[in-house]
Amino acid sequence: MPKDRGMKNIDLYLDNFTKLITVKIKKKGKVKILDAGCGYGIAMAELVKIFGEKVEVVGFNYSKHDGNKELLKRELLKKKVFSRIELKKIKNFPKFIYCDASNKLPFKDHEFDFIYSMISMYLFDDKIAFLEECNRILKKDGIARISPAFGRHDSKLIRGQKGVPEYYQYFWEVWDKGKQIKIWEYCNKTSGVRSIWKNRLKGDNPMYIEIFGNVKVNFKLRFISSVDLNLIWNDWGGVKSIYTTQLREDFNPRYRKQ
Repeated sequence: MPKDRGMKNIDLYLDNFTKLITVKIKKKGKVKILDAGCGYGIAMAELVKIFGEKVEVVGFNYSKHDGNKELLKRELLKKKVFSRIELKKIKNFPKFIYCDASNKLPFKDHEFDFIYSMISMYLFDDKIAFLEECNRILKKDGIARISPAFGRHDSKLIRGQKGVPEYYQYFWEVWDKGKQIKIWEYCNKTSGVRSIWKNRLKGDNPMYIEIFGNVKVNFKLRFISSVDLNLIWNDWGGVKSIYTTQLREDFNPRYRKQ
């Protein structure tokens, strides 16, 4: 998905996310929203256009190269989302933060009403750490919907990445007692989490991991390693994250005794 994705893309894959925001605004009057891996930030600006000053929108990227305030303004004018006059009048223009999503996020506990992320998590080294951080920074009645990076969603290869072996099109591995288990099924067994992964390989349909703020989420997984596909071949992208259910703190692999 390109960095200039907008709310049309968000609503398609995250199941009409705009409607969730509309309902919450009617109850609370104003909401705070995080776009995790916001790219240029088009979707953030469209939320401001739709809801005005009833939303406070923050987005994070890994670096300013991925998206920033001035680049967003140029894109909004080019796409005619706002005119120059309209841009000058916006009091709640989206904010950009820069961080590594595999580490502790630079936000307070229970800060956001909503978190969404569209085709970003496949680039994160430690995806579970990110999801548990989303749970931490969600308000008690908050909801996060995260594009899951479970694997191919339609009948095509990862868009723009020809020749990627099917094995690497699934950006997760979860192992339990020496057997690999399906991450989407594991998510549905985790309290405070559910995964939507319907009609796989049959066109564009909702697919996301949903995190709820009213339950403390603990996936009970240990992060083992990550594989950056771009280091294997320069035309590939994404990171495969590997986890195990083996949590014993005193465990040492027999081939790497301390």
